[in-house]
Amino acid sequence: MKKDFNILLILCAALVTISCSKTKSYTDMLKDEKKAIERLIDENDFEILKDFPEDSVFKENQFVELENGVYLNIIDKGTNQRAKYGTKMLYRCVVSYPMDSAYIWSTAYCLWSIDNTIRPNYGPHSNGTDPYPFTYGDYASSASMEKQYLISEGLQEPLKYVGDKAKVKLIVPFKRGTYVDQGKGQPVYYEILEYIFEENL
Repeated sequence: MKKDFNILLILCAALVTISCSKTKSYTDMLKDEKKAIERLIDENDFEILKDFPEDSVFKENQFVELENGVYLNIIDKGTNQRAKYGTKMLYRCVVSYPMDSAYIWSTAYCLWSIDNTIRPNYGPHSNGTDPYPFTYGDYASSASMEKQYLISEGLQEPLKYVGDKAKVKLIVPFKRGTYVDQGKGQPVYYEILEYIFEENL
């Protein structure tokens, strides 16, 4: 009986070891992310600039890597009005995941797509649907589970450079992503991201 129990313990320990070994280490997550971002850049022929353009004017395929690792392309700077901590904001976007290109998410439709050839139509009014609200600077709040899924440091980083009605493209490393992105080790590509200041609606 004792021998059987010992064999059972050894089997359990082996199963735990095997299951734990399937979990990616932080180093592995960083390596996989680097490959995914490099592939995204190569496949789209993105040019990574060494310096931020003085006039803040980017070509369609140009990005600059910011100090926190976020890649930014400004499509439209919007107005000169800048967000301050606590500014009530809205955003619309189309998002894809370089490590899992089967999924595309858009606030325009609130839709996950399993066909990566489809890009939801992005219009000035998101086809009548509402953009997502957030408070500038409030990306780490644990008060709302929804915020942990949809708001991040990376998503808000461009607001240091652009104003109301601005449109940007972003590649956000998982370290600067949402709570979920950090847990999965997945970078995010915002194919288009529009900011709207609630006070100007």
